[in-house]
Amino acid sequence: MKPISHGGPRKSPSDPGARKLVLYVEDEESNRKVAQLRLGRTYDLLLATNDREACEILATQGSALYAVLMDIELKGSTLSGIQLTQLLRGRLPPDQIPSFARNVPVLDSLLILFVSAYGGRYQEDELVKHGGNKLISKPVNFIELTNAITFFHLDRARSGR
Repeated sequence: MKPISHGGPRKSPSDPGARKLVLYVEDEESNRKVAQLRLGRTYDLLLATNDREACEILATQGSALYAVLMDIELKGSTLSGIQLTQLLRGRLPPDQIPSFARNVPVLDSLLILFVSAYGGRYQEDELVKHGGNKLISKPVNFIELTNAITFFHLDRARSGR
């Protein structure tokens, strides 16, 4: 899928004034539409509806991503959001990687926020063990989400990573 951009042409990701590229892996159309309205004001947004689309985007755009918003339960997908995250962190066992996911790079320092309507089913500390950075419950509080993205990158900049 192509970025949903409301700004001018993309600048270099290292340019402080450049719009940042965010991938949202979400199977529900209504959630994607809300994200486009709310996040599209600030970020260039890529949308994936399933694991295959996510892997295509990650294989081609992974190094340019500023953050990934990862739904945990992806209807009609082979891989869950947890497994996709493990794949991105290099933690998914090779025998569990489907052929369409073999070109996805390991992205250890990429911010991955789990987004789930079933937040009560998952403990944030368990999700962090799988490679995510934080759990955001649905309906998404976009102020909390934007703050999580901003503070993660501010902390990384301060620590020099």
